[in-house]
Amino acid sequence: MTYLLALLSSLVWGSSDFAGGLFTRRAHAVQVVFASQVGGLIITCVAMAVAVSSGHAPQSGLWPVYGAFAGLCGCVGLCAFYAALSSGTMGVVSPIAALGAIVPVVLGVLGGEHIGLLTGAGMALALAGAALASGPELSGEVSRRPLGLAVVAAVGFGLALYLLHQASATSVLGGLWAMRVTSIVALGLLLTVWRTRPGGIPGPHLSRRLIPLTMLSGSADLSANALFGIASTSGAVGVVSVLGSLYPVMTLLLARGFLHERLRRVQLVGVMCAVVGVALTVS
Repeated sequence: MTYLLALLSSLVWGSSDFAGGLFTRRAHAVQVVFASQVGGLIITCVAMAVAVSSGHAPQSGLWPVYGAFAGLCGCVGLCAFYAALSSGTMGVVSPIAALGAIVPVVLGVLGGEHIGLLTGAGMALALAGAALASGPELSGEVSRRPLGLAVVAAVGFGLALYLLHQASATSVLGGLWAMRVTSIVALGLLLTVWRTRPGGIPGPHLSRRLIPLTMLSGSADLSANALFGIASTSGAVGVVSVLGSLYPVMTLLLARGFLHERLRRVQLVGVMCAVVGVALTVS
């Protein structure tokens, strides 16, 4: 069940990223991310109110701290990721960002988690498959700036996963709520500062028609976080993080099915590596 929840989180994350990618073609990325986070915050606030009124409020613990830092790391990762995409080659930036799951793997091992040889090999193969499925650019030079930003994005995403795991140990709902509150505040400040700059926020802007759809996409992202949080409380955070980080494969398949995008040979190899890696990891 733990592995199934982790894989489901990657499927939902991949679907959410696919929708978010479509929306960012029509509006600025930061606006899309902010609206999606608002959608998730509304749901967590309603869930928190229901939990408190029914006597099932989150237990005391460090979930507010871990959740807040998870939200902050996630925002830093997203901003670095989109900044890297705007100034670099997507085929280089995306695979590097997809390797962010290495961070919770390392932190989990340092925290005392034991990973068997077969499981470790499966995790490595699955991560390699996710990176290859992102469509890596195997030729051409890339400047240092997008590479550095991609590494920052990977570390931010990885830390966000690990901190969400720590928050979920006390309260999954509480961690998700704190994560969303922090991300909303951080992104809101960023947008406010941006508006004060000459020219304001670069367009195009998010239309009113797309706001509900973007918020719905954020609800899917929240669901993926919840699935990951639950899975990480009953399994090794490193293994769960790797399985949850296979979302590029889902995004790729959706792009193939709905947008009829052609898959490069290296991407097909990546999908096969990810499938084999998952089989070895859960065996």
